[in-house]
Amino acid sequence: MNLAASVTQLLSERLGLSAELLGFVVVQRALDLVIGKPGPEDRAERIAHLLQGKGEAWEMLVDEVVVPETWFFRDRKPFQLLASHVTGKWLPANPTGPFRVLCIPCASGEEPYSVAMTLLDAGLEADQIRIDAGEVSERALARARRAVYGRNSFREKPGPFGERYLLRCPQGRRVSEEVAALVRFEKANLLDLSAYRQRAPYNAVFCRNALIYLEDSARREIIASLRDLLHEDGLLFTGHSELMPFLEAGFKQVDYPQSFACRKVAPVPHAAGPAGAPTSRGATPPETEGLPPRRESSFGHCRITAEAAATIHQARQQHRIAPAHARWPLSVPQAAAPPPGIEEAGQLADRGELGAASAICQRLLAEGTQDPDVYALLGVISESGSRLEAAEDLFRKALFLDPHHYQSLVHMSLLCERHGDINGSRLYRTRAGRALLQQEGDRQAPDRPSAEGFPRPQRSL
Repeated sequence: MNLAASVTQLLSERLGLSAELLGFVVVQRALDLVIGKPGPEDRAERIAHLLQGKGEAWEMLVDEVVVPETWFFRDRKPFQLLASHVTGKWLPANPTGPFRVLCIPCASGEEPYSVAMTLLDAGLEADQIRIDAGEVSERALARARRAVYGRNSFREKPGPFGERYLLRCPQGRRVSEEVAALVRFEKANLLDLSAYRQRAPYNAVFCRNALIYLEDSARREIIASLRDLLHEDGLLFTGHSELMPFLEAGFKQVDYPQSFACRKVAPVPHAAGPAGAPTSRGATPPETEGLPPRRESSFGHCRITAEAAATIHQARQQHRIAPAHARWPLSVPQAAAPPPGIEEAGQLADRGELGAASAICQRLLAEGTQDPDVYALLGVISESGSRLEAAEDLFRKALFLDPHHYQSLVHMSLLCERHGDINGSRLYRTRAGRALLQQEGDRQAPDRPSAEGFPRPQRSL
């Protein structure tokens, strides 16, 4: 087993990261940055530490492969729900607190600081607020503790209390000491939340946009741990594409649009039946009681596959998709054609048949395909439906697999521009230009740039 494969396996074991999603390109790129070009002895020592999962080399590698992407008051709705819950329900019943919150992973700190400002604005006193923030990346933690942020961290307006808690400084904005004192940052791994058990239960848990990068077994383990840490009446906030596995594990969605929040559901007692009698539907066998349900996939791949198959069948019946080698009408019996791939999905999307195109992409993902083109096409489809948050997540997944994926870089630049993030847009635009030059090589001159500094994407719905 080569170095990249060994390190990938270790990242999966230690952090729960999906080995398939990491891929050779991502890990090899991180290894090149970590190992660099030192002398032979230094290089050998770094490799030895990497294989043991310890030391500075390992910490640097983790910093390179994790995705600490966040900003203040991201999505807004979760913080509105949190404030409503505190003022309308929790505070009247608990006038003296404390209100405990866990943010994990906390990335560079924007989320826990947003929580702190929300709770202060909701009427809680500083001595009532307890916020724990955990993150596996030392680099992200250092930035969080520094509490100084540039424009890229402010993609949404912080609200009326922004000027009071986010002070202007030469680098951008600095979190006020009043808010910074409310958050305790510490290194933490989602696969080991034992340190937080003594501080539980938490009235709110934020675990957003992290499970999408993990193996199924790791997701199940983390969901079970978060259930134990959450107060019986607490709120758990997750990402929009991560809500389903929590619901499948027994959580109940909170009726608050776009908050992607859920609560624990108390287990329903079942009457004991006679010995040997089958258990009633929904009953939990004693040997598995309290454990999260075991499924092949927490994201419902079976359901997605079934829906994709039905959609594709319907499209074929309407002569939308025909095998390239077909020499007779589809109704004539013939050998089974290979299932449509990303090329056919792209053709369907270009003709405006987005449902069929999306179904093919979902089937490919359900089958384990890790192709940045698949994620990028789904991102374009989501963007065309004004599901911008979903589109961003999909483009980021594509760039996680291929940091030079031109179409994803272009769309991320445009999305940043829509958010008012000019610096972020310029960064993605520059990367897109470099990617295009790299693709074309020296064989032909690059296309003339557009007004934004790069050619427009080939597909824009």
